[in-house]
Order: sequence, then structure tokens, then C-alpha cells
Amino acid sequence: MTGSATLNAPVVCADRFYLSGEAVGVLERLGGFAWADAADAGDLARKIGGSPAVRVIVTEYVPVNDGVLDRAPGLQGVIAYGAGYNHVDAEALLRRGVQVCNCPGENSQAVAELVFGLLLCLLRRIGKADPWVRSGGWAREGLALPAWATGGELCGKTLGIVGLGNIGARVAGIAHGFGMKVMGFDTCLDREGIQGLGVEPSTLDGVMTRADIVTLHVPLVPATRGLIGEAELAGARPGIILVNTSRGGVIREEALVHALESGLIGGAALDVFADEPLLSSHPLARMDQVILTPHLGALTREAGDRLSRSVARQAGDILAGRKPEGLVR
Repeated sequence: MTGSATLNAPVVCADRFYLSGEAVGVLERLGGFAWADAADAGDLARKIGGSPAVRVIVTEYVPVNDGVLDRAPGLQGVIAYGAGYNHVDAEALLRRGVQVCNCPGENSQAVAELVFGLLLCLLRRIGKADPWVRSGGWAREGLALPAWATGGELCGKTLGIVGLGNIGARVAGIAHGFGMKVMGFDTCLDREGIQGLGVEPSTLDGVMTRADIVTLHVPLVPATRGLIGEAELAGARPGIILVNTSRGGVIREEALVHALESGLIGGAALDVFADEPLLSSHPLARMDQVILTPHLGALTREAGDRLSRSVARQAGDILAGRKPEGLVR
């Protein structure tokens, strides 16, 4: 059974994401897989249609909830394609004895590198300079560049990391290479664990008030929803730059827009948003002091290969009754 098969396959991929040829071969040997190309949870439920053959669902963005479970009586496990699994109703799956898995660490390097790509674009004005050159601005104005072309450096600045898991720890290592001072906050690591990463332990308030740049690397759970809001931004160090490559809901976007418009903070580099895709009419899309990318943090071929292998391994484990490596619940 191939990727063009019906949804009577043991493995169903809810939405389109990268699968390596190696992973496709593994899934076919497990009995086959099918692309659902589902628009949402309701669409996925309709396409599964009560088939008892579907035993594993892999999803990057499509929610898996009670409605999907009602139409998938043979379901044994759900694999989130990536580290985040806030689109999967873990409590509903747990009540029905369905395993919830993710692929932690497989895209960590890709996301960590993007943090610095975003920062360099913002600080060195690359996002403005590239279209300016292409449109003939340099040729018109000559060798004496306009004032906006003067940017800033990372070296010597203090980076505050909120969340020092797989991605945050890699961000810290890269930051040291740029000659940055690094401080961090994490509710799951003790002081010694944070110091072991070469990071100065701090509180969330300490990070927001002392760092030049703050980057967020926490999952979206009830405790982190709206973690950065009006109070945190109002009390932040003047001119601070905020980076978010985790989940959009970690920041209260209305508060962020106000902080940027009022000059409370100096800029933002964002790969994730409360509602995706971001509309061109959104206030953030009109701000020069903001760099925006379309949730592409994990999108490198190398990360895709690692994620593909993880999905294939875990699908095999679920089907064989073994404990998957990324078991969350």
C-alpha cells in the first residue's frame, strides 16, 4: 500500500509534511500508509470514516480530538510530527487508552539556528536591505548608504533564554560562539543544571529586565499560555528585542503590538503566531522593527530526515506493542 492509498491503511498522515524515502519504505513495510490531506479535525474524522484499520495517526497541525477518536475505533497511537503536541487532545486520548507521542529534539538544531538568522536579519537590516538593493535603491542613492543601514552586533550583548530544553540549550551554545553573555530561566532545571549549560540562572522577571534580547523556547501548555503579556513587556529593559520560535500563544499578541507601537521594546523576530497563517492586515505585518517568518523553524532537510526516522520508528513500535521513544502519555 502506498501514499496514494485509501484511509484503510494502518498509518494515516493527517496533513502533508516531509517524509524521507527511507521512512516511506519503512511505513510501507509496516503495512502501508495514507495521506489524509485533512483540512481540520472534522475532515480527518470524515476521511477515516470509522475504519478499524487505522491504528496510528501522524499529525503536524491537524487537531486530533474526541471527534477523530470516535471515527477511528482501532487507533492505538498518535504521533505529533515535531516537538509540539498542543494540537493533540492528550487527555481525550489518555481516557481511551491511546498513546500520545512526539519527536523531541529532532528539529532542535534547525530552530536554534533560525533564532540567529532572525536576529541577524533584524539587527543588520537584511530584511530591508535586500529588497532595497533589488529595487534599485542602492544604484539610485550611491555608495553613501542611508542611516537605516547601520545595524547592531550580537557580540557583547546579553541573551535571555526562557526555556532551556533541547532547543534552548542549543541556542545557548550558539550564543556563546557569538561572544554573547547568556542568562536563562527554566522551571524544570535546577540552578546547577542551568549553570552546566554555561548559562546564568535567573527568574523570568530577571531575564526580561536585564537581557538585551529574550528568546522563548517553551511548549504551549496552560502554564505558558500568555506567559509574556502586558506586565512583562511594560517592565522589560528598554529597547529589548523579543524572539519567538516556540508557539504563538506564549505571547499575548495585543500586548506585543502595543509594546512595539509605543516603543516599550525595540523589536521582535517571530516565526509563530496566535493565529496562523498571519494575515497581511495584521499590525505586526506593517512594522519595520519586526521580522516575520511563516512557522518554518523546523523546515530544514536535515531536520526532516531526523523527524521522518523518528516517525517511522515510533509507528513501528506502536504497531508492534512496544513503548515508543517519544511517549508523552
